[in-house]
Amino acid sequence: MRLSDDPQPGGRPPAPAELGLLQAFLNTRWDLGTPDHAESLTDPAALRDWLAVRGLSPASRELSGPDLERALAVREGLRALAFANNGHELDRSAVASLDRASAGAAVGIRIEPGGPRFDPAEAPGVGPALGALLAIVARAMLDGSWTRLKACPGRDCGWVFYDVSRNGSSRWCSMSVCGDRQKSRAYYRRRVVLRSPR
Repeated sequence: MRLSDDPQPGGRPPAPAELGLLQAFLNTRWDLGTPDHAESLTDPAALRDWLAVRGLSPASRELSGPDLERALAVREGLRALAFANNGHELDRSAVASLDRASAGAAVGIRIEPGGPRFDPAEAPGVGPALGALLAIVARAMLDGSWTRLKACPGRDCGWVFYDVSRNGSSRWCSMSVCGDRQKSRAYYRRRVVLRSPR
């Protein structure tokens, strides 16, 4: 697997090591390389290419519409968990879809001196790649780094970022972008309320 060096808003560093790869998958919802930041995984070929570039699936593997639907259900369920990491109410419907979509995800486990390594298993479809991504989630949950992967609550944002603050209190993907916008909206609302006739 190739670790991620994908761009982050506000100059934030990506999540460390393999968690950065998972973060990149969660952020495929927005392609920062396009002007409108559109969805990256628009069809099975786009999913295949994204996975192949990152060493999660062979470039020759054919993926189908149901493979894409499954991958998006896993992504959106994990994004719901990342929102919950940032204090939002858990979207139980998205997590239930994640549970169904992750059934049968395959991963190979290699025991090495530094700890276990999870590799995509040999199986058709998207299951092996999803298995490798879910193994990253499992390891992050066990080592405690998962709670630092958060989804930004900014309006029209939702970017998943890694909270590097000492006490884990970061709320925004970028204080200079989403945080300042929220502060400006709150300031405007206060001014309007104070000036409105009673």
